[in-house]
Amino acid sequence: MNVAIHANICDYKTEKIMNQLADPFDVLGKKLSQNYGGVMEHLWIDFELSSMSTKHSKPFGFRFQKRVSGKSQMIGIDYPDYYNVGHYSVRPNFKKLHKAKDVVQYSLQIIYESTEVLIEKYKRLKGFDALLFRSEFVKHCNRIGYDIRTTKDKSSYLVISKYIDGLRKSIFER
Repeated sequence: MNVAIHANICDYKTEKIMNQLADPFDVLGKKLSQNYGGVMEHLWIDFELSSMSTKHSKPFGFRFQKRVSGKSQMIGIDYPDYYNVGHYSVRPNFKKLHKAKDVVQYSLQIIYESTEVLIEKYKRLKGFDALLFRSEFVKHCNRIGYDIRTTKDKSSYLVISKYIDGLRKSIFER
């Protein structure tokens, strides 16, 4: 699976932050690009850095698309089509982002927390090992110098227990 984490939309207040995030996001995306099972071939995570857009819309929830067309009528350039794409966006708390001692650390932490959605969507992703993906996320963040806290809060346990129950059912239904 090919993983891409991008902060490609910003405003004048977050342009420097976008530049700080580019390299760590690129490195992490490459390190996370490996086989986790299931049907998903691409995972795109957009980190929204435009506070202007927050006033008009909610972040995009997780969606899984069988095909994403590369044809663009707006710019006239055709890119290849992508198949089996998981895609969602993460929006930071802009006050916390601007006050963070380390914006990369803060950003990676909330992206990690957002990956719970992959556990919730296990049925749709047919065999994707979201727990392995999350552990690899933490491991590779640590390797590039960022310590991700894996909280043991109630919601994490509920999501993981649903995931395990679903796996049990699918095993016994065979």
